[in-house]
Amino acid sequence: RSAGVWYGMGKRDSKAAKAKRAERRGKGALKTEEKTAKGEQKQKRRDANRQDDEDLEKVLKEFAAMQADEAKVGEQAVPPPSPRANGSLTLHPSGNELLLFGGEHFDGKKNTFYNELYRYSIKRNDWRLVTSKRAPPPRSSHQAAAVPTGGGSLFVFGGEFSSANQSQFYHYRDLWCLDLATYVWEQVQAKNGPSARSGHRMVHCRDRLLVFGGFFDNLRDVKYYNDAHVFDLSLYQWHKLVTAPGDPVPQPRSGCSLAADPAAGAVFLYGGYYKKKVAMQQFDSHKDKAAVEELSETGVEFRDTWRLDLFGDSASGVRPGSWTQQKKSGAPPSSRSGCSMVLNRGRLVVFGGVHDEDTADGDGLVSEFYADAHSYTIETGRWRALAVESKPGKPAALAAADSGGGEGGVASRAAEGGDATSLLALGGGRRRNRNRNDSDDEDVAGAAALAAGTAAGAAEPPLAESEEGGAASAPAPCPRMNHRVALKGNTMYVYGGLYEPEESSEITLNDMWSVDLSKLDGWTCLHAGNAPEDALVRELSDDGSSSDDSSEGEGEEEESGSSDSEDETAGPPS
Repeated sequence: RSAGVWYGMGKRDSKAAKAKRAERRGKGALKTEEKTAKGEQKQKRRDANRQDDEDLEKVLKEFAAMQADEAKVGEQAVPPPSPRANGSLTLHPSGNELLLFGGEHFDGKKNTFYNELYRYSIKRNDWRLVTSKRAPPPRSSHQAAAVPTGGGSLFVFGGEFSSANQSQFYHYRDLWCLDLATYVWEQVQAKNGPSARSGHRMVHCRDRLLVFGGFFDNLRDVKYYNDAHVFDLSLYQWHKLVTAPGDPVPQPRSGCSLAADPAAGAVFLYGGYYKKKVAMQQFDSHKDKAAVEELSETGVEFRDTWRLDLFGDSASGVRPGSWTQQKKSGAPPSSRSGCSMVLNRGRLVVFGGVHDEDTADGDGLVSEFYADAHSYTIETGRWRALAVESKPGKPAALAAADSGGGEGGVASRAAEGGDATSLLALGGGRRRNRNRNDSDDEDVAGAAALAAGTAAGAAEPPLAESEEGGAASAPAPCPRMNHRVALKGNTMYVYGGLYEPEESSEITLNDMWSVDLSKLDGWTCLHAGNAPEDALVRELSDDGSSSDDSSEGEGEEEESGSSDSEDETAGPPS
């Protein structure tokens, strides 16, 4: 009986084993099919990416051919540049002028990229357009750095270009050098440089150029970087900074701020932005997987500060290329991206930016634009809000008239130590479309009409009103993101950027301002441009009180870790 039972059980096991083997074969075949399908999808994406790149490369080659026909270098006096964002503004090594290169302008229908080079005379407050043979192709979100040796040079790296309707994107990985003695461009042929990217940052420190971070986005795949690359100006060679295993490094990001301290051989980093995929937030059987995954992408705005010791210090045991996260105390800036930063007298000065959050339906953004300034003292690791006083004995209208342009005042407020004008002009709750191509025609037309109207009357815009209903005490820039700044001595220059008035699409600005960071005695409007009139006043709530005041910071903070280094938001990369 036991043998019979054993035989019967063995027979049943054999059938079960066969069924399992068949099941495994079926699953294996299914897995193979899924694997094959995934491979085919990947190949299709690669082919589509390659086709997109080939299409845009063809356009860029045609442009390069036209540039080669440029007869000679020339320049002419011109009005201030047209509105543009994401260009580069760089102090000439001589210190007498600023160099504006590239940028982009979206008019609600199409995106236009520039490769124009402008020279701005600080002394004369005028612009000159330079034409040159073999200029780099049009781009935005690139980086530029000036080097004083050999008569002076301007180096430009990376950036992006797209088709007019933004259906195709192209990222550059080229390095260009402009001889500032002859104003002739030359593409630098050096191997092992950074990969193609935009939204990165580049600074000059001693005999090196440092490139950090950025992102790559071809509308199918998005990558964010935290690699650091150094270009040796004496050897004309690239090399990648390699940190020791276990050493801290900033997380991948784009749109951060970098500032170099050549005396210390150090580079300081603040903030930045990236998108991460989080756990699926909802399940909808009516949506395909790709649509659900898009909903689960969350933007992160960093608020951390880092120091990179580019050359190291053998005496203190600091290795070259090592990162150190800086401590944070005081009243740091609120969560934001698209801000700017300069290094002035041992402190980092951050200005402007935007904070975005998803709307309830997930189709748009509620945006808070800023025009406040904050300083970070490197030695103490302490943040504080900055306020610019009105110029003594001179009304705002006269201050603006003396500067040769209009003014955009914000309401004055009482501050400790006397009256001061807050740099903050609140952005309010603005709704921005996630995809700018989806902008309503009505909104686009309204924004264009507003920009045209303010540009036409830019010479003498109406006086802004304060909370009390009178003229504001001083001119000041309106809130903005993705603007550009440059520092000469103690004077910070601010140019252009993006702003979104309430109930309208975003406006690309072309105004220009300056402020003395050592005195903080008032903004000077160098060119009013097309800054909208309603952007120049502090927004008030219905009861007449200020709806917010982020210049007060977020109270006292004390920390050295990274627990508060990032804030989740839904905004686009900066």
